[in-house]
Amino acid sequence: MLFISTTDPEFDVFFPKICARIARDESEVEKKVRNMLVDIRERGDEAILEYTRKFDGWNPLSPESVVMKKSEIDEAEKYITKEERKSIEFSFNRIYKYHKSTFPGNVIYRERGVRIQRKVIPLDSVGIYCPGGKAGYPSTVLMTAVPAIVAGVKNIIVATPAPGGKLNPYTIFAAKVAGIEKIYKIGGAQAIFAFAFGSQTFEKVDKIVGPGNIYVATAKKLVQGSVGIDTIAGPSELVVICDGSVNPIVPAIDVIAQAEHDERAFCVVISNIESYLIQVKNLIHTIMKYMPRREIIEEAFRSNSYLIHTRSLDESIDIANRIAPEHLGILTKNPFSVANKIKNAGTVFIGVNSPPAVGDYLAGPSHVLPTGGTARFASGLSVEDFVKKTNIIFFTKRRMIEVSEHAIRLAEMEGLFGHSGSLKLRLNSIKSIDYVLKIFDEDRKNVNKKL
Repeated sequence: MLFISTTDPEFDVFFPKICARIARDESEVEKKVRNMLVDIRERGDEAILEYTRKFDGWNPLSPESVVMKKSEIDEAEKYITKEERKSIEFSFNRIYKYHKSTFPGNVIYRERGVRIQRKVIPLDSVGIYCPGGKAGYPSTVLMTAVPAIVAGVKNIIVATPAPGGKLNPYTIFAAKVAGIEKIYKIGGAQAIFAFAFGSQTFEKVDKIVGPGNIYVATAKKLVQGSVGIDTIAGPSELVVICDGSVNPIVPAIDVIAQAEHDERAFCVVISNIESYLIQVKNLIHTIMKYMPRREIIEEAFRSNSYLIHTRSLDESIDIANRIAPEHLGILTKNPFSVANKIKNAGTVFIGVNSPPAVGDYLAGPSHVLPTGGTARFASGLSVEDFVKKTNIIFFTKRRMIEVSEHAIRLAEMEGLFGHSGSLKLRLNSIKSIDYVLKIFDEDRKNVNKKL
């Protein structure tokens, strides 16, 4: 991890590069993914199967073989212990209770002669992408499916890679606990395109959610607009603010846990105590030697992680807000006071007993969070991402007449006389076509006078 200090004369030049994360040329990736998009739109199932054979490392003989049968879903449970089942069910229940408490209800606004209802309507169908190349992620199934379930989405489909044709049993059981019966054994960009455009076998959905690698993220970027997406996620991130009051082992193991996600993980420890940062760095080097994913962790620390020494705790807070991380840990004497000053973070973890790992699995809020600094304007996945809001507007005739003067004037300010005419019709009730033409003829004459 690179050690830098805000007292360094070059800090203000270097720090924006930290906020920008890793800058890499993704043009070749986008070119490849765009070609896949065109191919899959043209050839459907045939192309999806070809890419699955090429990238997922198995040979599905037909489109039907890529869709899990109910018997296969049920069989996955045989490979899971009773204790493991309890943990997945426990996580599901906690996440469900949290999101149920946040459900956005209908709103009715009333004034004399007016009734406006904001009606909350669930999406019809959602596709969940669950990574599966380097590990199985049952937590991702729960963290994406549960808010959709609470929102009232009826048709939820999971797509996840099946290396060698085999799926992670924990991922499958998590889907079963969530009541999901449709699972596609496909990964990568081809899964995103199957969701976005549909084919002879694969269903088109209204929205795609879930994290993935650079190919998945690029595919989501390309289909945005044709289908809803949650976010274009980058590598996982953790920033930890420390003031030296917490055992340095705690931030050391937390950033190691974050770095084991992948080689591009972004990890930062910020403190106004220089000697403390050195302790953290030494502990990281000691602990990670014992980690099974040591090579991934080392690469993340080498390429995209920092120890930042600041002049004060307030400056540490400012630095964290400017980074706007996905996860933010606060390990200080008065963590709630610090948390109140945080403006930009996907999720904030307060104190020693609130590690980011608990947020990954069962705290309640979704672990699908804004990355790459987008926490400045974006939020984590929630029930609101799976509903749409429609406004239903009703005016009585009397109230319309009372407000129409202003609406007509605004329409004429904009030169939209069709708008003003539609309002004028209501003033004396809608009459004949001759009456309508008279209104527009008068408007035209008034415009000419102004000109």
